[in-house]
Amino acid sequence: MKKLFSSSVRFSGLALAGLLVALATVGCSEAAKPTIKFADQQFESQWINNAIAKFVIENGYGNPVETIETTTPIMQASLTKGDMHVNMEMWEQNIIEWHDESIAAGTLENLGATYEGGPQFFMVPQAFADEHGIKTIDDMKKPAVKKALADPEDKAKGLFMNCVIGWQCAEINRAKLVTYGLVPDHYNIISPGSSGAMEAALAGPQKKGQGVFGYYWAPTAIMGMYDWYVIEEPAYNKPCWDEVGKSRDDKTYIAKEACAYETLPINKGVWSGLKDLDSDIYTLLSKMNVGLQPINKTAAWAVDNEIAGEWEKAAVYYLKNNENIWTTWMPDANAKKVKDALAAK
Repeated sequence: MKKLFSSSVRFSGLALAGLLVALATVGCSEAAKPTIKFADQQFESQWINNAIAKFVIENGYGNPVETIETTTPIMQASLTKGDMHVNMEMWEQNIIEWHDESIAAGTLENLGATYEGGPQFFMVPQAFADEHGIKTIDDMKKPAVKKALADPEDKAKGLFMNCVIGWQCAEINRAKLVTYGLVPDHYNIISPGSSGAMEAALAGPQKKGQGVFGYYWAPTAIMGMYDWYVIEEPAYNKPCWDEVGKSRDDKTYIAKEACAYETLPINKGVWSGLKDLDSDIYTLLSKMNVGLQPINKTAAWAVDNEIAGEWEKAAVYYLKNNENIWTTWMPDANAKKVKDALAAK
């Protein structure tokens, strides 16, 4: 009897040990889901799209998500090495040589549109354009226009508000303005240190009914909040853009011609190893198209509600108002987990 009791205890102990090992294995399996690393180049629509992806991935799939503040050059190097995994908004037109070469080398994949048609342009307030008869880029050379846009530190020239230091558009815009003959004779260029500073520099004059001349893009909140006139430029064509690219990369070279940005879908770029790292996340991202108008509405909501950088709130707003869109990105079981997480918000 004693021996039987001893064997029973030993068996129970082994069974318990086996159960604990099994539970530990399950726990390790869940804990072992890889962290998905997103590039954060510090602008509004990317903050919103990163937040949407983060909420969906963490709540629907169980993977942790990390966003990494970066500049375009660092993103380019990191994404192709796997130090970052996802760029929700490549804007590859601005870095097309790197994009094409990296895809050919097998280090980058383009997973298609995050949203359709992301235009980039030069603009002034609509009222300012009406007042001064501004239509084309050559109209920016008018003496009255330059005077109204005078650089406070060099009143003989106007001031152009460029995109953020470290973004490729800063060098593209410089190259274009030189070819158009606006720089250095008619305008000085200022590049802000952040997208917030850039937005403030453009929105501030609008609020005061004053003129401002700068570069911007859509989708963005200030494009929906104020009336702008997009200045006419020569139409995009590839030979012209190749010339602009030469001047972008070599400040001593003046392009033979310049032209408008091409309006293209804004695509997702991912490290080529992402599919092996986590095939479910790869599939999710390949289907993830948030839509231009829903992002415009979400950006405007974020400004109206002064969320002050709490981008998860914008993600929750988007997801609660666009269930018909995001549920097509994933299986029903994952969508239910996302819905449960939203219900708690």
